[in-house]
Amino acid sequence: MYLHIGNNVIIKNTDIIGIFDLEALNHSFDLNNYNIINVSENIEKSLVLTNNNKAYISNISSVTLGKRVENRIFE
Repeated sequence: MYLHIGNNVIIKNTDIIGIFDLEALNHSFDLNNYNIINVSENIEKSLVLTNNNKAYISNISSVTLGKRVENRIFE
């Protein structure tokens, strides 16, 4: 299954390591090993980490993205 994270970008569910609220993230969170891709259109709400060293900044809240992933698991 796939997760739509905004701006016509989809990520394979099995590639997702975690979905985080940007406001709640600790500023010491190290993203140096990640290629950061901003798909937020200047409304940054969440960070989606993947196992292929990519971190996506999305304009969709982490709660909404989490529910989308959860719903896909039980379909």
